[in-house]
Amino acid sequence: MVSMKLKALLAELPVEEFRGDAEVEITSVEYDSRRVSPGTLFIALRGSKADGHDYIQEAVARGAIAVLAEEPRGVEGAAGLILVKNTRQLLPAIGRIFYHDPAARLQLLGVVGTNGKTTSTFFLRSILEAASRPTGLVGTIHHLCGGKAEASGNTTPGPLDLQRLFAGMLKEGVDYVVMEVSSHALALGRVDGLTFAGGIFTNITPDHLDFHRSFDEYLQVKTGFFTNLPPEAPAVINIDDPHGRYILDRTSGRKFTYGLSPAAAIRAEEMEMTIKGSAFTANTPWGKRRISLKLPGLFNVYNALGALGLALALGVDLETAAQGLEGLAGVPGRFQLIPGAEDFSVVVDYAHTPDGLENILRTARALTKNRLLVVFGCGGDRDRGKRPEMGKIAARLADLTIITSDNPRSEDPAAIAGEIAEGYRAEILALGRDPDESCRVILDREEAIREAVFAARPGDMLVIAGKGHENYQVFRDRTVPFDDREVAAAALRERAERLKERADGRVYSR
Repeated sequence: MVSMKLKALLAELPVEEFRGDAEVEITSVEYDSRRVSPGTLFIALRGSKADGHDYIQEAVARGAIAVLAEEPRGVEGAAGLILVKNTRQLLPAIGRIFYHDPAARLQLLGVVGTNGKTTSTFFLRSILEAASRPTGLVGTIHHLCGGKAEASGNTTPGPLDLQRLFAGMLKEGVDYVVMEVSSHALALGRVDGLTFAGGIFTNITPDHLDFHRSFDEYLQVKTGFFTNLPPEAPAVINIDDPHGRYILDRTSGRKFTYGLSPAAAIRAEEMEMTIKGSAFTANTPWGKRRISLKLPGLFNVYNALGALGLALALGVDLETAAQGLEGLAGVPGRFQLIPGAEDFSVVVDYAHTPDGLENILRTARALTKNRLLVVFGCGGDRDRGKRPEMGKIAARLADLTIITSDNPRSEDPAAIAGEIAEGYRAEILALGRDPDESCRVILDREEAIREAVFAARPGDMLVIAGKGHENYQVFRDRTVPFDDREVAAAALRERAERLKERADGRVYSR
């Protein structure tokens, strides 16, 4: 268990006022009052929806031994009160100090981009593990340390949680950590003070514009990760992305490009795609090698190339790197094939942006023998501009679209679906097709998936997009268990049972 005398922490912080006993022992540091236990230093953070100062009394009642705050409020009974100007800005320093700077003893590798971060980190970790380099993972689906998985709250955790994860990884003998680095994490300072040993840029398309004021600001935040890399840290950049050159030109130090274009230093040639995977020849400055992935889709070729490029730049040999890529069996909720469909295919994917949805539908279209069906919605309290755009993409690429609810959060699910349908209808009419024949709105997500499964015909492919690995659904007043993969599997079993009953009926009637 990590512990430290309060005075050791005070010595390194810009404290404006202190009251209490500096000799007390701090056994944990928390900003969530629900996680406070005796011996905790509670940090009161001001957020967009809640103010941690309102929970100081609760934290003290739970045993907080000291409180770090911006104003003295409700601290009666606490052993200490530390007043500072901005508690949030001190989180990186507090995490570093309390956990004895574990990040300084790890090789941190960041993956930055709108889409593809999760799969890229899984590919990179698989390569490094194949090269006998013990590697932890921090990302959207979960955090991995050795054989242990921990649920993920944010794509990139806050500074305190990151340092706690790093300390645990060091204890387990980890040398490398591959991380998804989100734009929120960069903008909010979650990775401030961390030194990365390398990074991958996957792509950038409009997203999170409910948080960032403009696409240009979003681009600048992503670019900042690479401009802040140490000169010796390799930056591996997707040169086929329209903004890859912009980032490349602003990145100093070691730079490598990847993609399909002849200008890419690490590129894929002679590609082959099937529903079960993809194959290509990797042409790199370190040589050529034929690689067969268990993950289908052109977007996964790009994800593999980025991971391959960074691994090679870090000194992993090409043969080992290729084996690491080939050894990854799949990523939860990323073009995940659901078993149980005999004559058509069902795929669950996390695609929740216009670019992500287009990529997954184009991949599915290329692999489909007959019709392409899609079920999707859009999240509430998020960028509304992408809703009609995703409707237009479905209109162009799918034969049957079922618009449903995703995580509506505080918004009306019907209103969200209506914005998607508005874009769908405009596009489908421009294409000269009847929207009433090609689109349905079913707000109950379980019923929508079930309807799509029963609508499928031999040779069809059904894509269920938006939630991927998530096992919950968030509404205004509740969060309920929900997993697209489980719901789809149950619908497939029901369909199979009904077909069997019909077949048995025909047999008995003879």
